Amino acid sequence: MIDKQSIVIGYHRDGKSKKQLSRELNISLKTVKKYIRLHDKEMQSAGLPEEILPKTGIIQSPRYNGSNRGKTSLTPTVCELIDQHLSQNKIKKQSGRHKQQMKKIDIHQALVDADYEISYSSVCRYIRGVETKSREVFIRQHYEPGQAVEFDWGEVKIYIEGKLKRKMLAVFTSSYSNHRWARLYDRQDMNSFLHSHTEYFASVGGVARQVVYDNMRTAVRKFTLRNQDKLPTEQLLKMSCYYQFDYRFCNARKGNEKGHVERSVEYIRRKAFAPKEHFESLAQANEYLLQTCQRLNQKPQSGKTPSIQSVFEEELPCMKTVPPAYDTGEITQLKVDKSSCVKVDTNYYSVPEGHVGTMLEAKIYADKILIYLPDCQHVTVHQRAHTRFEYYLQIDHYLKTLRTKPGALIGSLTLLQADEQLRNIFFQHFEKRSKNFVNVLLFIRQKQLSIAQLQEAISKCLAKTPHQPINLDNVKILLQSNNLPMETPDPPDEFSKNITQHCHQQLKDIQSLMT
Repeated sequence: MIDKQSIVIGYHRDGKSKKQLSRELNISLKTVKKYIRLHDKEMQSAGLPEEILPKTGIIQSPRYNGSNRGKTSLTPTVCELIDQHLSQNKIKKQSGRHKQQMKKIDIHQALVDADYEISYSSVCRYIRGVETKSREVFIRQHYEPGQAVEFDWGEVKIYIEGKLKRKMLAVFTSSYSNHRWARLYDRQDMNSFLHSHTEYFASVGGVARQVVYDNMRTAVRKFTLRNQDKLPTEQLLKMSCYYQFDYRFCNARKGNEKGHVERSVEYIRRKAFAPKEHFESLAQANEYLLQTCQRLNQKPQSGKTPSIQSVFEEELPCMKTVPPAYDTGEITQLKVDKSSCVKVDTNYYSVPEGHVGTMLEAKIYADKILIYLPDCQHVTVHQRAHTRFEYYLQIDHYLKTLRTKPGALIGSLTLLQADEQLRNIFFQHFEKRSKNFVNVLLFIRQKQLSIAQLQEAISKCLAKTPHQPINLDNVKILLQSNNLPMETPDPPDEFSKNITQHCHQQLKDIQSLMT
């Protein structure tokens, strides 16, 4: 995948010839042609439009000169003792004991205990001078429009429906314009990682030449000391080949190598969720977060006049056109257990009866789970839950079994998780007749009727016979009659009118005889 990515991007984006790629990558020309041909075929099937390739103070007050004055308390011996304590601090930090380092006040106390007369300010001044000499120097970088976008995760704690929840914040920041975009997810997994990229590219309308990551497990498959030896995950390779962007990994514990997004995580989190932290749903929180990012992008960068959004719009023509949305679903095989459930993460999801002990295919997204038979026939769909060791069951998946075991319905988890209107119908009219309730459900599922139609039919039965239990046959008749299409009768002809008039006259004669 690494070679393929280099070939595809080098040929389509950088305009290199096939022979040049073969020489540079030390790969057979036949292999280079094959990869380019396969990629073109894949992109055509995805509906990709025509590609847009880039071109490539003088006067000072009098001061006392104390440079020749000797240091009476900060002697070479004291300096050596302070250096020893600082060296011990460095060793503790490297061995993971950074919380057990001595502070300046502790070093001063150690010198006083050793009978050295020195002030605390003298110790601080000496240590500050030593730290200034050894402080790291950073080289400021210059970025071209569309050159790079930085990605990182952050953590946010907000209230969803009154409960405090921990959510993961995916943040993208343009290195050139400092344009920011963010979205909340339930977890920091591969599905969320891929989904955040597809949503970002579709939202901004362009793909930068490079995306910068730290050493996150969703991006790096093999960790090494040297960046050039790190291996990306297969999912990152596929996505980068599809969108045609390069990737770069930062050095370990070097957040300054992607300082734009490091600052953006803290900035967006504070600006968005410090004023407001209560939401009805995750979707509402994401809508609010998007509005916050749009408001922040309308502000100018520090020391500049144009807004961030206007600078980013100038940057967009230098980016690559966004292809159709990348399918972020993760395909896996799952075994159906004796409860007719499949396990995803730590949760269990029901599937229709008849598949116990078999293997089904699942396509797992960040927010939903699609389950198929081995022949790609759709079986069911579930909203993906982000809890632990919970069951999510649909009563329709167990109707045939409940027909033979009706007594198991009243205390079942399937009934507890069923629609509230359906539970009310059961407890009000079928609590002691579970088998009739299952038969009604089988009937409405077979006829593709809704629970509201069932409730309407039951109400009509109660209106006719309010002191008798609900009759199952009457409910079925009402459901069928309500579901039949209305037919417009043909207008009667002259012969039918004569018959009708004759019948009315006979009825009047009979009525007069009886009275």
